[in-house]
Amino acid sequence: MITCHMLFSYLIRKAVQQRIGLCLQCRRLLSTATQVETPHSPLVDSEISASQSNSPLSNSQSTNENEWLWAYLRDRQTFANLNEEQKRHVIELELQTLRESGERVPESVPDEKWPELLATPLLDNRKTLYGYLFLREFYKRKRAENVAANDVRRIESAKRRSKLIAEGKVPTNYPGYSTIFRHLGRQHEKLMREQKLLISARLNDIVIIDCGFEGEHARERYLGNLVDQLQYLYADISKFHSPSFVYLCNLMKDGRLHFEFNKRSPLESLCFEATELSYLNLFPKDKLIYLTPDSQNEMLEYEHDAIYIIGGIVDLTGKKPLTFGKAKREQIRHMRFPIDRYLKFGGGSGKTLTLDQAFNILQTMKHTGNWHESFKYIPNRKVAARYTDADEAKRLEYEKFGRWTGLGNIRNL
Repeated sequence: MITCHMLFSYLIRKAVQQRIGLCLQCRRLLSTATQVETPHSPLVDSEISASQSNSPLSNSQSTNENEWLWAYLRDRQTFANLNEEQKRHVIELELQTLRESGERVPESVPDEKWPELLATPLLDNRKTLYGYLFLREFYKRKRAENVAANDVRRIESAKRRSKLIAEGKVPTNYPGYSTIFRHLGRQHEKLMREQKLLISARLNDIVIIDCGFEGEHARERYLGNLVDQLQYLYADISKFHSPSFVYLCNLMKDGRLHFEFNKRSPLESLCFEATELSYLNLFPKDKLIYLTPDSQNEMLEYEHDAIYIIGGIVDLTGKKPLTFGKAKREQIRHMRFPIDRYLKFGGGSGKTLTLDQAFNILQTMKHTGNWHESFKYIPNRKVAARYTDADEAKRLEYEKFGRWTGLGNIRNL
């Protein structure tokens, strides 16, 4: 693994190989620094001499143009002190250096990722982003190869099918070809899912996803995770007999979240109602209930005439009470799942839930009225113990009678 020390030394040598002229004082400082810090100093000196003799540019002209780069490399200046053009030049040198060193870096940086790279001051963080872009390029290239292979296979299958039909033979060996049962594809599944949601929409059975937390997501990948969770939520709708219709409120059309939706899965392909309006402008305030883990009010049962709100935010730490603060500011009811009554979390696991997990818990409680069944959607890796109904009865009895637990039935004697 290449280190920051090796990268700075290599950048110096690459700049020399590109025949960037140096003044005598800069050459002496760089030669002294590289002799102290890296074993490649003889090579650097020889390359400096070669660049001096072969460079068509004058030393003074080249020094004025590239003095900032040598000051950045020699004095270990911070990345944040450079302007945008200088940062771009440094990033291009980093990519070339890491690529020649065998690191996983992309062939090119997409235009939408340049602002994030320019705003990342640490090399290790930029290398993490380089690795992500490398994997994205790799999978994109792999998908293109698979699509091309599928096109070739589809053409060959069509030729083989037409040949069999011309010979009067059965064009396929698919068992369902000669049955009365129709094959159901993805489009049919989508129509069936939409039919379930449309019935709930007419009955005003609604769950709201609050998308008004774009500013709280510091990184673009958090918004990508949020879109993935919404896609998982949409895929899980078919599990339930009568799922609630989903509203995406406070979703700005020119916002980053809407851009991530269009890049991954357009909203037109999902049977969700997306709007820029707030839920306060669409539904009665007395029916709204904001689900937030920081609320003091436990949700004991599902209210079928209420409209529940789930905060659309990827909170990896769970330390900021954003949803609770918003519910207090807007003066609407707020509740939390009674997780502590039914589960014991592990020591190193957080209590944060994803959007699809919260939606599945809410829908299971709506259909069954059983919290034990609902909390099965919380992964086992987070749970240290799951309390049974007997444990819950003991806990409720202790809360009622305190240290006189067990004496509750004496009244019947």
